[in-house]
Parts: sequence; structure tokens; C-alpha cells
Amino acid sequence: MAENKKRIVCFGDSNTWGYDPVTGLRYDTDTRWPMRMQQLLGADYQVIEEGQNGRTIACEDPWEWGTKKGIDYILPMVESQSPFDLLIIMLGSNDLKKKFHLPAGDIAGSLQNMLMRVRGYLRYQCHNEAAKILIVSPVHMGDHIEKSPFAEFFEGKASVENSKRLAHWYRLVAEQFDCEFLDASEVAEPGDFDSLHMAPEGHRALAEAMAEKVREILQS
Repeated sequence: MAENKKRIVCFGDSNTWGYDPVTGLRYDTDTRWPMRMQQLLGADYQVIEEGQNGRTIACEDPWEWGTKKGIDYILPMVESQSPFDLLIIMLGSNDLKKKFHLPAGDIAGSLQNMLMRVRGYLRYQCHNEAAKILIVSPVHMGDHIEKSPFAEFFEGKASVENSKRLAHWYRLVAEQFDCEFLDASEVAEPGDFDSLHMAPEGHRALAEAMAEKVREILQS
């Protein structure tokens, strides 16, 4: 790998991009979990941010600008960022929107399709079959989603419960594709402002858990 650094690509949605629900802008580099993780890991690692607001795993959203379907974007991204040692995928929160009507098991099915493509692409196109993949089940939706500025996009308590079922299914998918797994909801939660996006303390907690997991994966 370049400069003997271990390269880590973080592929996710607005909670990876660093969306600040209070301002509608982006958290600074000292706040966003990928960059906080970079600080914790140190100079022997290079963390690459690939977050995008509104990104889904496989759902086409006609009301969002740009390519929001992660399954379409991820292969060009994998090629452009290669070579790397670890790909972290944390997606699924936007697939919970009521316009898509998807249960957690179907969202995990979309993740299966994404991983089939990524595994094949890494092997045959990028010649990087040794790259590891970490699947991260996103933080649960907050219990006060019905009071959120984004309330209209979800189905209230039903969406909250659906978000809580993702980890079970994601763990099964990770095992199926020989990926590592981490449940972000065990260490972090969304902020009270919108019950969707992490506040700075959530980013800090997730960064610490991610850094520990990355060391475990790449130093083994």
C-alpha cells in the first residue's frame, strides 16, 4: 500500500459525511467520526471519507440530487480509491424511509447484493481480494422521531422498531460474506434534535469504537 500506510475507506450516508442537524452544515474535521478515528489511529493509517447525505443501499430516490444509490456508486468508488486495506460500509438509515416500505430483512437483502458486487469487483477488477470489509449496522432511530424535522419521511415508532432490527440481519449478512461486523447502536445514538443524526458526542463514541475495531482487524 502507498507509503506503507493502512488505507481505510468509510462509505456511508449523512452520519458518515458529518451532517449537523442543528445548522444543516457539515461538522468540522475534528468532530466527524472518520476524522476522529484518523486521529486515534495515528500516522500509520490513512482514513478516506466517502459519505454522502441521503445515500441508500439500493433505493432510487427521485427527490434527491445526484447518485444516491450506493449500489451504483460503490464500484466506481472502489476502483478510484484502490488499493485499500479496509472498506467500512455503514448504510441503511435512508432505506427506512416510508416511501420505500422496506422491512429490515429486505434492506439487508440489498446489502447482500452490494457485497456480491464488491467482492467480485475487488477480486477480478482491482486485484485486491485481500481487502477486508467491515459492515456497520447504523445507530438506531431515536424514540422521538415523530417530533423530528424529518418526521414526515418516516413512519414514527414503526420506523424506530425497524431500525432496531437491522443489526440482527446485518450480522447474518456479514457472516455470509466473511466480513467483520460492528453494531453502532451499542456505542452511539442519534442526537435529540432530530433523532437521526449523531451529535458530536455520538461521533466521538463511534470513532473510539471504530478505531478499536480497525486495529483488531488490521493488526491480526
